Amino acid sequence: MSNSELLSTPAESAETGELPTGAARRGWDGRWLALGVLGLVIVLLFAVWPYQHWFFEARTGVLWGWVRLVVTDAEWQFCLVVPLLVGYVIYRQRQALLSLPLAGSWWGVPLMVMGLAIYWMGYKVDTGYLGFLAAQMVLGGLILLLGGWSWGRALMFPWLFLAFMWPMFPLEERLAFPLRMLTARASGSFLDLLGMGVVREGTALYSAADPAAGLQAGDLFRLDVEEPCSGIRSLFSLMMVSALYGYLTLATPGRRLLLFLSAIPLAMLGNFVRMVMLAVAARWFGSDFAVGRNLDGHQEMSFFHSLAGFVVFGVALAGMFAVCSMLERRHWKKLRRPQAGVTAAGGGLGRVQWPQACMALGLGLAGLALCARTDASLTLAEPGIGLNLPLQTRGFQGQALEMTAQEQNVLDEGVRLARTVYRSEKGLRVLATVVVGGPGKRTLHRPEVCLPGQGWTIASSNVVPVSFADGREVEATLLQIFRETELEPGQRVRMRGLNFYWYVGSDGTTRPDYYGHISKGYQDAILRNLNHRWSMVSIFVPVSEAPPGQEDPLLEFGVLEEVRAFLADWVPAIRR
Repeated sequence: MSNSELLSTPAESAETGELPTGAARRGWDGRWLALGVLGLVIVLLFAVWPYQHWFFEARTGVLWGWVRLVVTDAEWQFCLVVPLLVGYVIYRQRQALLSLPLAGSWWGVPLMVMGLAIYWMGYKVDTGYLGFLAAQMVLGGLILLLGGWSWGRALMFPWLFLAFMWPMFPLEERLAFPLRMLTARASGSFLDLLGMGVVREGTALYSAADPAAGLQAGDLFRLDVEEPCSGIRSLFSLMMVSALYGYLTLATPGRRLLLFLSAIPLAMLGNFVRMVMLAVAARWFGSDFAVGRNLDGHQEMSFFHSLAGFVVFGVALAGMFAVCSMLERRHWKKLRRPQAGVTAAGGGLGRVQWPQACMALGLGLAGLALCARTDASLTLAEPGIGLNLPLQTRGFQGQALEMTAQEQNVLDEGVRLARTVYRSEKGLRVLATVVVGGPGKRTLHRPEVCLPGQGWTIASSNVVPVSFADGREVEATLLQIFRETELEPGQRVRMRGLNFYWYVGSDGTTRPDYYGHISKGYQDAILRNLNHRWSMVSIFVPVSEAPPGQEDPLLEFGVLEEVRAFLADWVPAIRR
């Protein structure tokens, strides 16, 4: 048999109408075996096996939960097209891939074992996010184990690109507030350069007072850089587009990486332009034209506001094309030309990889067997804090308040709440709330999300120590917030407030932030078999109420000290 016969591919044999023979036939069979084992393991682990309680229902597979998750959230629906785009990229490489030999590498075993360990952890703590990570790692291990290093190199980009398939909700929430602050700071500085006179406070922008013209602060325009204007909602989709476009048009990995990283500042630039457009339009044509009207507490978005939303993608995409043109001017021609992607490796088509196939299937079944023997029933420990709030503490008299109907509709199933308002002899009011979480891992909300939804603007967020009378100390998050209301046309009042919050676990452990208590809960569930029933302590204190710009800046310091004294006696009384 000649060398040309050994290296012929099934595609070439199909052109002549002949069936593959000899080594080529064995290579053809090996490909079907590898593809069948890979598909079987993925389907069993991530489609068939009931993995997590999605939406408080019965356990379903990772992929079924993924579909429901992204379909119900419009901001992440671009994830649905990622598998199709991966298929397109692989299709463009089909000729080169057919010439690659099957030479499975045992180095795929450690990667697959690591992915299965993460898979088991996610199953035990009942979270789909670890299931997403496990799917990515198991697939990478299978490619390496069944195909070898040549297949791993050829499919490296499609495998990495598949990461855009998984919605990154925790990353979205964690980056949203810093991006809001950065967008507000940049927009305010630029508007000042234009001579518009802008006052920035936290994420809020409003026109400066002009006594000569009889204008108070905020009369010309008032804007708040909310999450849609932060850039976070367009960032991930733009990063996906830049990764794919760079791969299809640029020649070197360095240039592709540079274009991919450019999506971050370009998304921020798009939202910066959007905020400047809204401020200028509000300055010249009025807030109703630029932003919209507030009808019975509901913000009705104007046509101009909706149109400005498209500017984010327009500016970012134009910038991406410009960067790509600077990096490689002939990229348009390359995009129209089919891409080889990889070159054929020597050594023929290989043979049927029975040992690697058996190992891949055995590891997948072993992972399922481990999950089947794991007690994944959700048995929550008792909460570490009580709901019987004292009605009296040193210098403060309390009055219990009932949960509102709106809170009952918003809070997740099983969540309990107790609230008491306290008044001191000096007239200070303290609203203390204790929320005990339900059976889910994420049933406690973040004040950074709830407060803006209630009309508050967060000016700053810091972690501060809080000491108690019994000698213990916790770290809490302190939010400085404000909200403006219009008593009558042209007369606005600004209310400032302080909000302390922290989370308490079943064993008394505390965490100052949302993601800290989530990670601690996962860690203890895996290592200590302890399923915390987390509680959140939230303390709100109104500081002042005055027209914008006329507040006493020193008043907050005195209120802060009074609140610390209140917490020193109040917290030990509610501990279990």
